[in-house]
Amino acid sequence: MKAKKRIFKEMLEKISIPADLSMEEWKALLSPMLEYVYDIMPARLFRYRPCNEMQFDAFYNDRIYAVNAQMFNDPYDCLIQYNKDYLYDSINVGTSIESIKHLRDHLKNGGCLPELWESLYGEARAKVIKDVIRNVTDEELERQAFDFEVNKENFFGNIDRILKQAEDYLRRNTFIACFSETVKSITMWSHYAASHKGFVLEYDFKNLMSQCDTCSQKDTCNYRVTYNLYPIIYDNRRYDATSFVEYYLGLSLGLNAKMNDRMYYTKAALYKSPQWQYEKEWRLFLNKNNSTGLSCLNIKVKPVAIYYGNDMSAINKKILSGMAEEKGIKEYQMYIDTQSDKYSMKFRKI
Repeated sequence: MKAKKRIFKEMLEKISIPADLSMEEWKALLSPMLEYVYDIMPARLFRYRPCNEMQFDAFYNDRIYAVNAQMFNDPYDCLIQYNKDYLYDSINVGTSIESIKHLRDHLKNGGCLPELWESLYGEARAKVIKDVIRNVTDEELERQAFDFEVNKENFFGNIDRILKQAEDYLRRNTFIACFSETVKSITMWSHYAASHKGFVLEYDFKNLMSQCDTCSQKDTCNYRVTYNLYPIIYDNRRYDATSFVEYYLGLSLGLNAKMNDRMYYTKAALYKSPQWQYEKEWRLFLNKNNSTGLSCLNIKVKPVAIYYGNDMSAINKKILSGMAEEKGIKEYQMYIDTQSDKYSMKFRKI
């Protein structure tokens, strides 16, 4: 599986989906990777849950809730890394007198603005800027440079605030539900299932068909929830989101910045430290139009089995078992084999 996930990592890093692509072009670019993920996806994935009213309600209604990373226990989860020095150097170079003088002389000799300027400012605004720079005098440049130096601290203070917003943006606007390849992890039962007092739901995502997939209005409905499932990439190096932060910065400064990769959200959420490898995690991403500001999204998927924790209370087991019987799904009891020399949970069918 490690080799297969390494191939997935390579495929993910090669994909870049600009915002101006049509949905058909987007699907065509993404299709080979989605097909590969489907091929390497385990037959079953498991979701660890504590016992409480909210989780009982989700189980009863076959709902999987996806939340943003701000609710996760890893402070690095979905937290982007970027080259701040590169961004500051770019600003300093772009606003220097030498750079503007060089550009002015280039324009006076019949040259054009760099393509990047037009993409940032838009065609009409770029034309105005071109005329201004072509006719600016040395005295005016010196005066503007002096004004910039005087206000430099405030300017970069504003830049710092925007960069902080960019750091939080992906964490706030990515909706994720977490799953594991194993139901036998002692640590997972301890961390995510209330110290073995909770339960685990088993899902078959190979045959997933949500309500939105079968709805006749799925291509036009604003309430449609789309989904994708990917394995976590355990890597010592964090995901470099410098190009996303550059886009976010430009947008915040009122420029006509364009996102050059719609996969920023997914990529940032799929890199985790190898310290978390024991989780063998897969992530279900949910997305919906106009989801900014929402605390969660959900999708209806019926589990195929439920596993009761070794230390679950009798009353909680009775409640969950009644729901499981009503759904007609398999039930299993986790237990510790005291005769085994292995540190591994076992289960038996009820």
